[in-house]
Amino acid sequence: MADPPFTGDWPYCAWAALELLRERRASCAAGVEAGKMTQEVADESISTARAIVTQWRWVLDPALPPLPAEGFGASEPAMLDQLRRLAPWARGRWDAAPADRDLRERALLVEALLWHQQPTASDVPHAVYCGLIARRNPSWRVQPDPVEDAGIYRALGLAMPGQRRAA
Repeated sequence: MADPPFTGDWPYCAWAALELLRERRASCAAGVEAGKMTQEVADESISTARAIVTQWRWVLDPALPPLPAEGFGASEPAMLDQLRRLAPWARGRWDAAPADRDLRERALLVEALLWHQQPTASDVPHAVYCGLIARRNPSWRVQPDPVEDAGIYRALGLAMPGQRRAA
């Protein structure tokens, strides 16, 4: 089976994770207010989405520590489970409106995130595996597009490669 689209566009995957976190915060707040979920469930869901973003920040920035011993803020199974639930939902929304390019892109990005969260033969998520290799082999590091990816890096609080970090 071929890899889903967008799996090779790491900055775009990171942006998708950030968008999912923003949406998760809004939907969980609404769910708690409507009495559809407890604050504890909402906090756990948001924490898991935040961990996915943290993982992607780590993948993109080889200057971050090699691999956080404490993880990224949620367990790998929790991150995988959240994406496994979200992928069919996003695909269903696209299937219901096949002409909607935004829903198509969203579904494909969620599928790419899910693909990257799947464990490799070394029992770590594919995204983590790629991040580890990029730290050892500079040819694997992301070469972001200065026009397309600069906003993504800013949104994630990262400096573009070659730029100095703010103090």
